[in-house]
Amino acid sequence: MTDKSVTDKSVTDKDKAILKKIIDYIDDVGQYVQGFDFDSFIRDKKTLSACAFSVSQIGELVGELSAGIQNSNADIPWRSIRGMRNKIVHDYEKIDFTVLWGTIESSLPELKNQLIEILKKL
Repeated sequence: MTDKSVTDKSVTDKDKAILKKIIDYIDDVGQYVQGFDFDSFIRDKKTLSACAFSVSQIGELVGELSAGIQNSNADIPWRSIRGMRNKIVHDYEKIDFTVLWGTIESSLPELKNQLIEILKKL
């Protein structure tokens, strides 16, 4: 977190709802890949598609967050999250599944923790 307050007037109830939806999608992805390793993940088209969809939804929701939330939490890679969404939506056939798996295994749990902390401060 940066030193800026996230409780200013630019933060809305809409932001809170969006943050909660993003956490729900992260939880969904965690459930989808429970018991999977990378090899089983890339062989299971349903799980891969469900995860790609959820990650794209996360990116879409990030784009709806207020500038206040994003600016107050500049340590979160908002642009990269939206970029992942764009890659999935516009160039699905060329997704690097190693990157997607890394996002699922490392980035999403970290993002969830960061979002929970933001919500606690709102």
